[in-house]
Amino acid sequence: MGMNQQNLLTAVAVLAILAWIIYRQNQWRAYDPARMWRMPLILGAIGAFIFLRTTQLTDLSTLDITLLVFEGALSLAIGATMGAMSRFGRDRQGGLLVRTGPAASALWLVLIVVRVGIDIAAVGHGAAAVTSTGAILVLLGVNRIGRIVVITRRSERLTGAEPLVPTAAR
Repeated sequence: MGMNQQNLLTAVAVLAILAWIIYRQNQWRAYDPARMWRMPLILGAIGAFIFLRTTQLTDLSTLDITLLVFEGALSLAIGATMGAMSRFGRDRQGGLLVRTGPAASALWLVLIVVRVGIDIAAVGHGAAAVTSTGAILVLLGVNRIGRIVVITRRSERLTGAEPLVPTAAR
C-alpha cells in the first residue's frame, strides 16, 4: 500500500472528515434526529457509489468479504459505544442537547489503528478492496449509524418520545 497520489488524497479526505466529526461530536448540539442521519446516509451513499465504480464485485475474494464484514461490525460496535457514552443536557428552553465528548472521540483511535492494521494485512494477502476509498466512507457511515441508533434509543427514554419502530414491530 505505497503512498501514491490516490492514497494520499484518500488519507487527507478521511482525516478531514474525521476532524469534522470529532469537532462536532464534542460540541453540545440540539438533538435533531433528521439532521443526525444526514451525514451517515451521505457518506454511505457516496462510499457505496465509489466502491461499486472502482471495484469489480466478481473479483472480491472471501478474504475481502470477511474483512469488510468484520470492519463493518467493528465500526457499528464502536459507533454504538460512542452513543452509549454520549451525554445529554437541556438548553434554556428545555430542548434536549447531546454531546459525545472526548472520551468517546478517543475510540476513533481504536478504529483507525485496527483499520490500518487490517489494510496492511489485506494488501499483503491480495485483498485490496478493503482499502478502497468507498469502503472507508461506508464504514464511517456505519459507525455514525451505530452512534445515532443508540442516542435515539436513549433520548426516547429521556423524553418519553415514541420509538422510531412501532412496539409491535420490535
